[in-house]
Amino acid sequence: MEKLEQATRSLAVIRKNYSLRDPHCRFDTNEEGITTLADYNVQKLTTMRVFFVTTGTALESPILWIEMSVIAIVYWGTFAVLMHFRWEGFSEFVGSDTDVRAFIEMFSTLIGLLLSFYTSLNIARWWSLRTQGVAGIAQGASKLTILLSQGVTRNTEILEAVRRYALGSLMLLFHKDEEDEKQLDFLVGREILTQSEADKLWQAGDGRCYPEALWVWLAHIVTRCHQAGLVDGPPHYCALLAAVDEGRTGASAIKTNMETPIPMGYVHLLGLMVKLHNVILAVLMALVSVKHAGNKDSVATIRAMFRCFFMPLLYNAILIINDELTDPFGKDVSDFPAHVLCRRLFDDVTSFVEMGDHLPEWIAKLDVKKEAAQRGGPRGSAQPVGAV
Repeated sequence: MEKLEQATRSLAVIRKNYSLRDPHCRFDTNEEGITTLADYNVQKLTTMRVFFVTTGTALESPILWIEMSVIAIVYWGTFAVLMHFRWEGFSEFVGSDTDVRAFIEMFSTLIGLLLSFYTSLNIARWWSLRTQGVAGIAQGASKLTILLSQGVTRNTEILEAVRRYALGSLMLLFHKDEEDEKQLDFLVGREILTQSEADKLWQAGDGRCYPEALWVWLAHIVTRCHQAGLVDGPPHYCALLAAVDEGRTGASAIKTNMETPIPMGYVHLLGLMVKLHNVILAVLMALVSVKHAGNKDSVATIRAMFRCFFMPLLYNAILIINDELTDPFGKDVSDFPAHVLCRRLFDDVTSFVEMGDHLPEWIAKLDVKKEAAQRGGPRGSAQPVGAV
């Protein structure tokens, strides 16, 4: 019976992976109407179902099809002219397919190496932006909330400030390309900052420092709590500041990566070689196609035509993917889902605060004073948790 149920579940999973009814990805749309990719089904992209996937991929890029249209014009233009003026001895003029392939592979090998290195660099930067940047802000906010709410104060205004400023720091990074005033107006409109707070940030100057500047305010809040005697000594105070610095470091990591792109000379050389390869390939494959078409060899003609369009499509798609990886804080479908990340941060920080009011009974009734007395008293001069 168990084997039958297991087989049934396996069949259901297989059917779902190949089904055209179930989408391969899920999108999220924020209040501004911007749609981004929230997540996707990896298994659907590793089966034959991948042939029916276009949404959220490079195949949706209009630039890709403009580039391919240029290649098509070069190929079919050359093919039509040569077919019309094809002279006697044309096949000998073109030479063997082996010589043509050897000439093209000289480009393809070098371009493949350059594209691989370029892609690995961009993926590493993209991963760093997500794990060290966005995750750093989220982790800093979470740690600071837990340390403050469970060991320092339950003051609603202070805990709310941690959530607001952390959210504001993350949101500003997704609006970095806008003018400073519009960035602050956006946060005020979303009730992340008050108008007074926005004015203070405006007085601070350059909008590029806004995501980090908000963590300075949180550091000041921690220092005020320490001066009020709510923090249990220097180690506790350092732990709180470390949580603040983790969030600030996350914002700083994003800003540093975004302001330090891959050297332009490398990108220019790579793009130039790819485009030069595509044009030369289109001309050479047109020559080969005319040669085989004149000899009534349909299979060889189709093979040359396929090679003409397949490699440029692949190379152009890789360049477009790398372009999207360069700045994942934009408004493209493939960028980081700002709405999802901000909502997740909001929910996490809110739940950490609320869990302090929903303790299990045994924890609420827990009496550790007796154990502390048996060990010779408290080890430090702990201050009671209160409100500033």
